[in-house]
Amino acid sequence: MYRFKSTLIAFLVSTAFTIPIFITMSMNQATYEIMVALLGSTWPPITPWGFLTAIFAHPTFEDYFFDMLTLWMIGPYFESMFGTRNFWLTFMLSGVASALSPILYYAMGTPVLVGGSSGALFGLIGFIIATPHRGVILANPINIIAIIFLLSPLAFAFGIAYLGHLLGFVIGIILGYVYVRKH
Repeated sequence: MYRFKSTLIAFLVSTAFTIPIFITMSMNQATYEIMVALLGSTWPPITPWGFLTAIFAHPTFEDYFFDMLTLWMIGPYFESMFGTRNFWLTFMLSGVASALSPILYYAMGTPVLVGGSSGALFGLIGFIIATPHRGVILANPINIIAIIFLLSPLAFAFGIAYLGHLLGFVIGIILGYVYVRKH
């Protein structure tokens, strides 16, 4: 059975958290930066809820577009194969782990603001790769190249918080491994 209810919910929540950011983009830079800081994750934290809202709040149109595109390509497949519970468990745990990445950047002397679903989505990808269904992802060489690039420090040169992707990916692999061991 093909399922996409959780994917749709994640899409709608992401859209709802991202619209205020897009609205403030048209106002002025300071208002935009305040909105992104309120909804994103940074270290030290500006808000106690930033580790959760950062999963759904996208600071740029490009980030929103590519994350939602990836969500719609992976989400329904994931839900159908592994269920709603595993979707949300993996999405949220990977997303929170990703949102904690500013702590690592801060420790390296590079404070950053993290926002978007990329880490949560990399969790779903890592989960799939840890299962016998890995061919869905790894059969396409473009996917492999994109994954390697987005998990590497080279991505940071393009403004991509690769450590967030990496943390989400690792959590996803662990959860996928546990899933395979139980089933």
